[in-house]
Amino acid sequence: MKQILRAVLVSSLFASSAALAQDMEMNMNIQVDENGMPSTNIQMKGQDENGEEQNVNMRVRAGGNSANMQVKVKGSGMQPMQEQEQEQVHQQAPTRHRPPPPPPPVAARDCGTGNDAGCSMMRDGKYPMDAQTWAGFYESLKSQSNEISRQEMAEKMLKRTYITAAQYGLMLDLFRNEISRLELAKDSASHVVNPQHALGFSSKWRNSISAEEYSEMIAEQQP
Repeated sequence: MKQILRAVLVSSLFASSAALAQDMEMNMNIQVDENGMPSTNIQMKGQDENGEEQNVNMRVRAGGNSANMQVKVKGSGMQPMQEQEQEQVHQQAPTRHRPPPPPPPVAARDCGTGNDAGCSMMRDGKYPMDAQTWAGFYESLKSQSNEISRQEMAEKMLKRTYITAAQYGLMLDLFRNEISRLELAKDSASHVVNPQHALGFSSKWRNSISAEEYSEMIAEQQP
């Protein structure tokens, strides 16, 4: 667009310079259409060396990628009407679009449980505890000597957070009482992101009835 506008201005300045050099009367009107394209209308009147009247009408228009100049000359001793048309095409250099940079690599999540398959999984749109959160939670449970208080703490925490099957198993191991362990397992199973990896935890119960009850409960949690 700047090149087109420059071509229009140059053509207009050239015409005005020619008019001044020939001592001619000039009327120039510059307009911009509704598309923002400039145009110039130039009318010049004067006399030749023989005193004959000479008229020159010039119109310079811009459109698309080109500037169009139309000149009409009329005077005695010449053809009744001459029309010359000059078109200056300015090719715009193709815009080179750089491809967007690749997204930064996603850092692998660490849940504090080694090579944990559930660490990158989600449940209900939420990831399990990261390593730092898990470490604080696990140490808080271990510091509770009373299993009833420990169970209440775990149940309260797991109402708003999620854990992996590996974290789930480590938490259950903190409870010696099999009844408390089973109650906690039932209460927190819905917040395990990969419950399919917790199917084998039934071996944590020596009581076969409790082990079977756990297996049935965790199987219902499978996505």
